[in-house]
Amino acid sequence: MDTRNLMDYPDELADLLRERFGPQRERSQPTRCRAAVYMTKAMAGLLGEDDFAAFLQAALRADIASQQQGTVSPIPQPFIDHFARELSTHLGPLEGAEGRQEAWHILLALHAILEPDLVGPFIRCASDALENVRQDARRLAGAQAR
Repeated sequence: MDTRNLMDYPDELADLLRERFGPQRERSQPTRCRAAVYMTKAMAGLLGEDDFAAFLQAALRADIASQQQGTVSPIPQPFIDHFARELSTHLGPLEGAEGRQEAWHILLALHAILEPDLVGPFIRCASDALENVRQDARRLAGAQAR
């Protein structure tokens, strides 16, 4: 990910999480949320922006598909299966680019850390934060070009 966007991303994600899930700025986030933010930042640092966006979208689709199956288990096998198919379909093999295998494991750990009903909303926040940072970067580039 572009270094400027990577620097802005964690703040944008934390702001969206507070806005959508309630912890006020003066209150600390629950440990799970803090860990999820750190893990998401690490994943963003490993991948290019397009790969990161594709990972988040694949995870969202996998979460929706696994929720539709109605299987809740400590080992998120339905999620893993759907996520693997989504990534294969949209990105090809994990070995195709640097950081993808590591990002795969980070996202699975993220899935295990968050409560099942928070996985989808957290990933939506992560995706929205990426889009907000991208839009800000485009606006800044447009303003500087003038």
